[in-house]
Order: sequence, then structure tokens, then C-alpha cells
Amino acid sequence: MKKYNNKFKDIFLIKNKFTKDSRGFFLKFNKNSNYKNAQQCFSFNKKKFTLRGLHFQNKPNQEIKVITCLKGSIFDVVVNVNKKSSNYLKWKSFKLNDKNKYSLYVGKDYAHGFMTLEDNSIISYQIIGKYISTQQNGLLWNDQSIKIKWPHNPKIISSRDRKFKKLNK
Repeated sequence: MKKYNNKFKDIFLIKNKFTKDSRGFFLKFNKNSNYKNAQQCFSFNKKKFTLRGLHFQNKPNQEIKVITCLKGSIFDVVVNVNKKSSNYLKWKSFKLNDKNKYSLYVGKDYAHGFMTLEDNSIISYQIIGKYISTQQNGLLWNDQSIKIKWPHNPKIISSRDRKFKKLNK
């Protein structure tokens, strides 16, 4: 496990076990008892520059996520949404892809989103915490008070993600 410059508490990269042979490859996710009740979700993204996020679940129902890009490449972003943190609304990006084999652990106090950098990207999510639809929330991907430097303007983005309100900072 590689801890990250800890201005960002609860963010670190996990190096997964990867084996390859004539059949293809096998990716073994980090075994950790904290993940035993996790939901496992996958995201297939047909087109390059598809944007998903920035999503989080309101307190006290926050979720922990472990994100892995199984095929393709993504520009992955976390934004601190803890109003009591000195890093409130600060963001950090990571490049996850099928070559570097990293997973990104995202703690409870972060919004999460990503932009695909290749066609046909497949992303796996392990989510720890109960999904409650009425507690779902998000940040506007291009909110100027956050100033995320996305690698490209999104070509595909959901109407839900376009409708998040700008912050009144």
C-alpha cells in the first residue's frame, strides 16, 4: 500500500496482485477485512472523455470506495467535502489504467468522479456503506470555486451530473 502525501487524509493507492498467462490475466483485489461487506460495481464507458461524477453520499451515510480501472484509462478525481477540514474543496487527481494496475481508496469525506481517457474503459467500484438514494449528492464538475483541471471538456455527461448546483463560496 502506498500512502499519499497526507494533506489528503484517507487517500492511498493499493497495488493489486496481477498474473498473466496464455489464458489472459487474473487481477486479485487487495484482501482486507474492511471490504467484506462491500458492494461490487462495474462501469463500462463506450466513449473517450465520458465524465461521471462528482458524487458522494451525505453525512452520516457516507461511503468508502475503492476504484479500479480494469480496461482503458481514466483521470480520477477526489474532492474533500468535509466542511470542517482545512482541505475543504481541495482536489487531487490520479491516473488509473489497465497498465499500472492501481486501485484508489477514497475515504468517507470525498466526492469522487472520473473522466475516461480511452474508448471502452471498464471501471470496478468496491463500495463500503449502505446506498441511500435520498442521501446521494454531488458537485458540479466544472464549478469554478473548485477549479479542477480536467484533461478535456467532457463529450458525454449525464443530465444529473450537469444539474448539480454551483457552490456559494
